[in-house]
Amino acid sequence: MRFLAPALVVASFGAYAFDSGEWLERRARMDDEAQAMREAYVKCAGALNSPAENVMVPFENWPDGSVKSSVTAERAQFLTEEGLVWGKGVIVSQFDEKGTETARLEASDCIVHRGSKCGWVEGHAKAVYGKTVIEGDRIYFSFPEEYIKIYSNVEIWSADLKMEGVKL
Repeated sequence: MRFLAPALVVASFGAYAFDSGEWLERRARMDDEAQAMREAYVKCAGALNSPAENVMVPFENWPDGSVKSSVTAERAQFLTEEGLVWGKGVIVSQFDEKGTETARLEASDCIVHRGSKCGWVEGHAKAVYGKTVIEGDRIYFSFPEEYIKIYSNVEIWSADLKMEGVKL
């Protein structure tokens, strides 16, 4: 998973050529998506009328039907026309084919778009991926892009970053 913070980029580069033009286009698209999700959060927060309590919603499945990604919340409300799920006391989890949790995002409150599998956290959140923990406030995340952007109060800890020749 790649994590992007305004002043720090930690990326995993495999045995492929990096295309900076493609990356800048993807980043611009994700910045636009983040702004749209933030605006959707503000709109949704004002439209809440009957949140359910203790909710778990799978929003992505493996081909065999097992859960690949889910949202669990202390309080949640579906906004079906927009394809959004608003939640408070939220845990967004991603699982491998065997059902083992591979990534986790804990958020004070957020929205998740069920179609694009991305979301916005207005308050504080903490993400865990392997031995890497990242947390902060006002966060955009995208599961398909394996991307998180934290807008303030960024903290990153990792016991397994392998970045030969790179100084942070």
